[in-house]
Amino acid sequence: MRISAVAKRTLRHWRPFYWREAALCMPAMPILLAGGVLLGLPTQGAIAAGAALVVGLAASRDLVGRRWGAMIGTALGLMIAALVGTLAGQVPWLLLTLGCIGAAVCAAIALFEEDVWWVVLQGVTAMLIAGYYAGPLDQALLRGVGVLVGSAAQIGLVVLLAWIFPKAAARLPSMPAPPPPGSKLLISHMARAAAAVGISMAVAWAVDLQNWAWAPMTAMIVLKPGLMETQTRGAQRVLGTLLGCAAATVFAIQVGSAHPWLIAAAGVTAFASFALQQAHFATLTAAITATVVLLVSLGYGGVLANAEHRLIATIIGGLTALVVARIAPHRGRLNGVQEDRVGENPPVVPPVRAPAAGSVPG
Repeated sequence: MRISAVAKRTLRHWRPFYWREAALCMPAMPILLAGGVLLGLPTQGAIAAGAALVVGLAASRDLVGRRWGAMIGTALGLMIAALVGTLAGQVPWLLLTLGCIGAAVCAAIALFEEDVWWVVLQGVTAMLIAGYYAGPLDQALLRGVGVLVGSAAQIGLVVLLAWIFPKAAARLPSMPAPPPPGSKLLISHMARAAAAVGISMAVAWAVDLQNWAWAPMTAMIVLKPGLMETQTRGAQRVLGTLLGCAAATVFAIQVGSAHPWLIAAAGVTAFASFALQQAHFATLTAAITATVVLLVSLGYGGVLANAEHRLIATIIGGLTALVVARIAPHRGRLNGVQEDRVGENPPVVPPVRAPAAGSVPG
């Protein structure tokens, strides 16, 4: 009886499971990864596959009433973010300022329109990742080309498969639009988001953390208007990150540099990420985290260190969001402020090159 109850709770975390919609978005991932390996360009293949993952996650959304508008908007946002972030990362205070402004804008949009918020969020998080791998214009352009290839491949395949299998192309259920927030909530939530992102970046830099970009990303995603929502979201993200890192790291260590196994596993975890977009946030986070770890393993190796850095950065970002929420909490029940339908979905575009060990901006 006890086992049955546990099984039922576990299944609830996996519901709903949109396997048809996931089947439209998954094929681009192994195709791009295999293409990179066959051409002797595994890093570029991982960059393209990372962009395809994010653009594929946008297939479940509309933008300004256009069925594929979110995919196109996300692709454009990722390319712009790749250029801006790579260049701005050379000037730490500029990247910090842009990150805080982007977080404030995301916080404001989240209180009005979820699909627009999601697309903007991808651009801001992609900019932070690109900022970690700062470089000159040629490096920014190279990253942008990788994003363009992955995005175009994903959009083309999804639209083609949706035309062939129209029943699998249905838009996922959406949350009802919340009523407009008051000016006090709007301003205070924007200020808290900017503070959480800025502080988490500063802390990650201060401790000389590699892959520090995941800290402000986590802070921006975890912070919610209500304190309880922030606490719940932070705990779920840390749990999902831990599970995803552990599973993918153990698998990658076992198969070593066997590209076919890593590509197959990345396809499976990407499929789960697409299918679980409206499932339990910890479950979704675990699937996306596992995909990130496998992409990095394919592109660069060093799977154990990358998984460790992501987990530490996630803890820093989650704790920062929680501290900011506690210092400046919103009192009472925030009627009309809805939980976002999809949790994380961060851009997972691996770098063109990794910075020297121990390097920290500034």
